[in-house]
Amino acid sequence: MCNKKNIMTKINILVAEDNQMNQLLIKTILENNNYNVFIAENGLIACEELKKNMNVYSIVLMDIMMPIMNGYEASEEIRKNIDANIPIIAVTADVTSNVKEKCKEVGMNDYISKPYSLDLLLKMILSYI
Repeated sequence: MCNKKNIMTKINILVAEDNQMNQLLIKTILENNNYNVFIAENGLIACEELKKNMNVYSIVLMDIMMPIMNGYEASEEIRKNIDANIPIIAVTADVTSNVKEKCKEVGMNDYISKPYSLDLLLKMILSYI
């Protein structure tokens, strides 16, 4: 027999993004697809949130270029000192050839470039949770 509580539980996603328009866009998209979203304005805030609530989030969507602590630095911190297993997907406008390689080096699981396809983003999230 299925547990109703498990069916009704939403997946929590941590989004590290400094641009307010991008924050609004991704929050709207994800909430419209039945996800709970917490926005961190930079990598440091994302790391602090994960330290406080390690077991709350199922996945992290990480912008690369952010002030204070960028996505590469935040991902390294997450892998070394917080939660080595949480999936991290880079979401960035940087499409240079070395970005994917650098993302893998710092422990990110995957990469999607802005502007991204909604279907591709949602499929990628589902593949990791």
